[in-house]
This record gives sequence, C-alpha cells and structure tokens, in this order.
Amino acid sequence: MYLSWDALNTLELLTTEADVQEEMNGSRDEMSLKGLMLLLGVVCVCCVEECVCFPNGSVAYSCGSMMPGHPPYMPSTSSPPFTLSTSGSTYRPGGVVSVMVEVEQGSPTEFRGFMLQARSRKPHDLSWSIGTFINVDTSLFTLLHCNNMKNSTVSQASGEKRKKVQLSWKAPSNSNYGDIYFSASLVQDYTTFWVRMNSSTLKLETSGAASAGMFSSSTLLIITLLSAYW
Repeated sequence: MYLSWDALNTLELLTTEADVQEEMNGSRDEMSLKGLMLLLGVVCVCCVEECVCFPNGSVAYSCGSMMPGHPPYMPSTSSPPFTLSTSGSTYRPGGVVSVMVEVEQGSPTEFRGFMLQARSRKPHDLSWSIGTFINVDTSLFTLLHCNNMKNSTVSQASGEKRKKVQLSWKAPSNSNYGDIYFSASLVQDYTTFWVRMNSSTLKLETSGAASAGMFSSSTLLIITLLSAYW
C-alpha cells in the first residue's frame, strides 16, 4: 500500500500532535506526581513534628531517658533557670509528697513542656520511675504508665506556656526503694530544653527509728519509776 505526499504529511502531523499531547500528558502526570510528593512531604513533616514534639505530653517512649525527641537538637548545657523542690526532706511508705517545678524568681523564662518522675537512689532502680502521682487534673496534665507502674510519670497536656507546676506524689507502700529523688526535664521551646534536673535526696523514714524512739522513752520511764521506788 502506498501513501501520497499529502497523506504522509497528514499522518506526520497527526503523529506529531499525538507526541505533543503525550508529552503534555506526561508533563501533567509528572507535575501531579511532584505535587503529590510535595503534599505528602508537608503531611509527613507535620506528622513528624506532632509525633516528635508531643505537645500533649504523650512521651511514654522517653520514660527511661527523659529525653524529648527534638532532632537534631541536644539538651542545653547551661544552668537551668528552674527549681525543683519538695514539701519535705523525708518520705514514708504510702505517704504523700508535694513536688513543685517553677521558674527562678525574676526570670522571664517560661516552659512549654515537662516530664516529672520519682526515682530510687538504689543503683538497680536509678533509671525507673516509682510511686504514683495523685489528684492530677487531666485537662492540664498527662499521666504516663512508665516501668509498668500506673501514673508514675506526669507531663503536660498541651503546649501552653507556664511558670510553675505543683503536683502530689504518693510513695510506694513498701520500703524497697530506699532513699529517693525527683527528676524533671523541662522544654522551653523546640531548640532549648534541659534533661534530668534532679531534686535533693528524700530520706526514707523507717518504722525502726520510731520503734527505737519508743523503746528509749519506755526505758527512761522504767528507770524513773525505779528511782522513785528506791
């Protein structure tokens, strides 16, 4: 079969138009793919920021290290403008201790996030939270079950700025943990944060000391009575 020049020219024109259309379709597909990838990237960034920053305080993966996931930033080495204090220097098994984290007086600093827990001074328990935070307003704070201990850690429930946090902690009912301390991580913003700021040690009050005191009093009473008799 032979085609005339006119037919060949027409066929060539149609072929060229088809190639142009195909190229345009390919460009549109490529642009659509790029747009989709860009959108996916934005979504991923948002998700990562949400998952890493945890403005709602759901940071259970940090139970041991108490390290916020803020890559590529590392904890600040400067002196933290915060104080971590307790209502006493001792505690009793099953007793309640008031714990307060606040900005140093006169400092304009505020913190958006925090993690707070109690730990034992015993070497094998240094990395695990103990006890339970009680009477916590869950609209303001998030309770975490670290070390398989319910409500043993507390953090923020939002990214709201604050200067002070005061919470109640209930000690374990047994005396297996010995002396303890409280540890807190504070987040000023995404790039500035302090990890594991520790309180002074709280000594364990034992029943033995109380028994010794009672024994001494009883002994003194007996001696006094004997002296009066003789």
